[in-house]
Amino acid sequence: MYLDRVKNQLIELKLVKPDELVGCTRDDVIAIEQKLGISLPRAYQEFLLSMGRSAGQFLRGSDCFLNHLPQLQEWAVELLQENNFAESLPEDAFIFFMHQGYQFSFFRVSEGADPPTYSYCEGTNQTFFIKSHESFSEFLETEVEIHAKYLMAVASK
Repeated sequence: MYLDRVKNQLIELKLVKPDELVGCTRDDVIAIEQKLGISLPRAYQEFLLSMGRSAGQFLRGSDCFLNHLPQLQEWAVELLQENNFAESLPEDAFIFFMHQGYQFSFFRVSEGADPPTYSYCEGTNQTFFIKSHESFSEFLETEVEIHAKYLMAVASK
């Protein structure tokens, strides 16, 4: 529903093969929610159920799949502390993405079924979290576009 466009783009652009999209089980999602004491937004649940374990080359190199979720919150807090970032993560922040240990993205579980995303990037002199996308699904659509452009550039060389 929220990610139909993302999944279709991944396949149409041949960024992944359908069998490379490996989702989590409903029990995996329930376990995450119970461990954290939260209800995850519907769009993010859809991500987990459709590609929460693997998405082929898509998002490879970034920490965003089920095996990394338990550490992401801790890693984000450490990064903020290392950089003496004045702002604290909101109480309802859920870190869903970290790239190479220097940037991360989160959404607030209180902000709806397809919540806006916020980001932090080391070395940018940020003094507050930046609203990076209007929705989690838009975040993924942007990542698909970036991945497709990168592959096209590599193929043209």
